[in-house]
Amino acid sequence: MAQQIQDLVASIRKDGIEAAQKEADQILADAKAKAEELVNSARKEAAQEIEKAQREIDTRDQSARSSLQQASRDVQLSLKKAIQEELDGILVSNIEKAYSSKELSSIIIAVIQSLSDVETKTLELDKKSFDSLASSLKSDLGSAVKKGLEIKAIPSVSSGFKVSEKDGSAFYDFSAEEMAQLLKPFLSPSIEKIVFSTEK
Repeated sequence: MAQQIQDLVASIRKDGIEAAQKEADQILADAKAKAEELVNSARKEAAQEIEKAQREIDTRDQSARSSLQQASRDVQLSLKKAIQEELDGILVSNIEKAYSSKELSSIIIAVIQSLSDVETKTLELDKKSFDSLASSLKSDLGSAVKKGLEIKAIPSVSSGFKVSEKDGSAFYDFSAEEMAQLLKPFLSPSIEKIVFSTEK
């Protein structure tokens, strides 16, 4: 009988140990599966975060490139404008110098003599040119003056001259500024080609 009890206890102990071992194995397998699931989830989340960060970097990089390109265009346009303004100033200055020389009188005479209806015209000069040229022009343009050509100084002409209709309906502007505007289209393409050409 004692042997039977001993066998029974041994059997119970063996069954309990096997059951505990199975339960422990199951807990360990569940823990490993959960750990693997957590690791996979963390890896996936990390990959998504890396991808998101890369997209943000690419967006910032593209934005920086666009800003740099825009800044480059702005600088080029500002430089072009500054050079154009400087060249315009030089052109006006040189025309003003030409107009302040004795050649102005020859130009005025040539223009007036080319007109068929001088009696309806007024020759308008800047004050300085009028003071220095009026008497010689009246002499050189005697026949035109006799027909009715008027010669006078006006403040709106800074250099050069204008030939206008007495009734104010039209005028020919030979001021330095106007001549510069007329000449600019012939100079700008060559200047632009030299200054702003890009190598291809």
